Amino acid sequence: MREKIGKFEILRLLGQGAMGKVFLGRDPGLEREVAVKTIRLGSAFGAEATARFEREARAAGSLNHPNVVTVFEFGEDQGLYYMAMELVEGEDLEALIRSGQCPMAELMDLLAQACEGLAYAHERGIVHRDIKPSNILVSRAGKRPLAKLMDFGVALVGHSDLTQQGNWMGTVNYMAPEYLDSGKAGPASDIFAMGVILYEILSGGRRPFTGETATSVLTAILRQPPAPFRPEEAQGLPPGILEVVARALAKLPQQRFDSADAMAAAIRRCLQPPEAPARPASASGAPEGQTLTVAKNGKGQCMSLRVALRQAGPGARILVMPGIYRESLVLDRPVAILGQGGPGEVVIESAKGPCLSLQAAGIRLAGLHLQGLDGGAAPALLIAQGDALVEDCEVTAQSGPAVLAAGAGVEPRLRNCTLRSSGPAGALLQQHAGLRLEDCLIEGACRAGLRVEPGSRAAAAGCRIQNSLGLGVALAAGAQAVLTDCQVSGQEAGGVEVEADARAELTRCRITGSRSVGVLVLERGQAVLEDCDLGGHTCCGVHAVAGAMVQLHGCRVSGNPGLGASVLGAGLLSMELCELKGNEEPAVLVQRGATVQMKACKVCDGSSFGVVCASQGRGVLEGCEIYGNAKTGAKVEPGGSLLLVRCDLRDGRDTGILLFEDAEVTLEECVVHRNARGGILLAKDASDPILRGGGNKIQDTLLRSSGDGGVVKVAPVK
Repeated sequence: MREKIGKFEILRLLGQGAMGKVFLGRDPGLEREVAVKTIRLGSAFGAEATARFEREARAAGSLNHPNVVTVFEFGEDQGLYYMAMELVEGEDLEALIRSGQCPMAELMDLLAQACEGLAYAHERGIVHRDIKPSNILVSRAGKRPLAKLMDFGVALVGHSDLTQQGNWMGTVNYMAPEYLDSGKAGPASDIFAMGVILYEILSGGRRPFTGETATSVLTAILRQPPAPFRPEEAQGLPPGILEVVARALAKLPQQRFDSADAMAAAIRRCLQPPEAPARPASASGAPEGQTLTVAKNGKGQCMSLRVALRQAGPGARILVMPGIYRESLVLDRPVAILGQGGPGEVVIESAKGPCLSLQAAGIRLAGLHLQGLDGGAAPALLIAQGDALVEDCEVTAQSGPAVLAAGAGVEPRLRNCTLRSSGPAGALLQQHAGLRLEDCLIEGACRAGLRVEPGSRAAAAGCRIQNSLGLGVALAAGAQAVLTDCQVSGQEAGGVEVEADARAELTRCRITGSRSVGVLVLERGQAVLEDCDLGGHTCCGVHAVAGAMVQLHGCRVSGNPGLGASVLGAGLLSMELCELKGNEEPAVLVQRGATVQMKACKVCDGSSFGVVCASQGRGVLEGCEIYGNAKTGAKVEPGGSLLLVRCDLRDGRDTGILLFEDAEVTLEECVVHRNARGGILLAKDASDPILRGGGNKIQDTLLRSSGDGGVVKVAPVK
């Protein structure tokens, strides 16, 4: 045994596995004990083992959370890779579940802690992909047991290419159906694994999907519901916990919890002590769960909502007849307020403060028109606690947001609602809140239709966000949003903006008609777009800057008065199976140290250039078609570089390729033909293009500038 690895003194061996060993070490500088995990280069597991080790160091090393094992240092010492990490003295969750000695409530609390650590990783673009009980360590060093998530060896870090898409990584019993089906994992896949662990906790160690072979387990996960709980297991379970399990184990990712934080909050609600035994009547004298009617004409039990709320016990239904109710109300118990008129006939109006402030779980609103007339910044609807369901409501605000969701654990759901605001936002999320929007209309805000602030998460499906003076969707640093089947149109300041370290996922969305950029991704931001349309934007369809990472798959970027797509400042833009058509400025512009990667894309029928690599811009195109553009198909300016592999440049109204001095173009198995002016035009002092592989077919004329404004034909490049 070595006495020292890196700067760490080695005290003794803690354990070992097939790929390496873990030692108890000591940091002499800070005088603390650490765990030193090692793997030897050239081990039997080869490059894959090393890649996993590096992935774990990169993923875990970027996280600093009480429920994630901290990595202090990563390095190599005489052929030995090592990772120094927090020393956690205790057992893993698997051992605690199997022992049967740990109280169920404590195990559930530990799992909720692990979910919170997982949510922190997800917020930073890290998908664990190997969630299982043995990867959750439990420390008992403090006043209460503390769960710590570990082993990020197969984690997916941002756009990591350490494993190819389609390969499974992890443990099959905890793999989500979509992961088994496609090999692609996301945050919802980790939540499914947490659901499997919760099932094990509640059942005393059984798994929801079993079989004699890995294939039969796989089939059960893909095709069968979870095994039902046995009667003796179901007895005495916390109220509502079976619904938590069912939601976490839903076959479709979008039916699971929107975030690991939301799952943690749901588990903790189930752990809350039961309320005192219900009395025949509430403190106000009204029976709990009753129905009250509010009517301005005196034909109900109450003439105001305030009186009805004083009388209502938990679970009460308050039926509100048509009329204008000028009230500002706080809902601090689970009640349902149900408008009984047609659209817009039941109005709750407030000139000071929110119309409704929701401060309890289990609240339902339906058929209401909330009209905030406050000239300050107050929202019309404030959701400060709980998981409210708001249906078929219209919410308007004069100066503040229409809806404000604020606070950790807040997870409201708005369905078929209309949000209008002359203030900063239609819907605003703050303080690690969550929000789900389904089939909603958001319009008229001056800054953003949907604004998601740091640490908060939004999911929208089938929504329309339109006609804002500001942005359609704005994600602040560290925020997340998932948009599916949404339309974002007519925004003055742009469609979707993703700030530093924020992440947006857009599927089957139409982002159209802004006076700026369709999708703008700022420094270190991430955006993934699949089967989306981006058109009619004055400046650019999609723009990535300063280290941003943007991925487009099967998207259409067309009809933009400005650029189709642009990237600069060490940004990375990846496009596959996309069509960039009919844009008035260059379809793709790569600037100042940025990179664009395109595979099987069409760049066609534009009013300008097809692809432009400016100074220090780098383009890599594989299997792409560039045709029918008014100017040169591909232009490479001084300092730029372009690699074309199996590409077809044809039918341009100018030349196929324009190459300036100090620029580089490499062609491999490409075809350049039927371009009106010629195949390749070289500036006077430009180097010839590099031809590789012998499969290039340059059928058009080669030209070189003569320096006096004319061009001359040159011999074919060999």
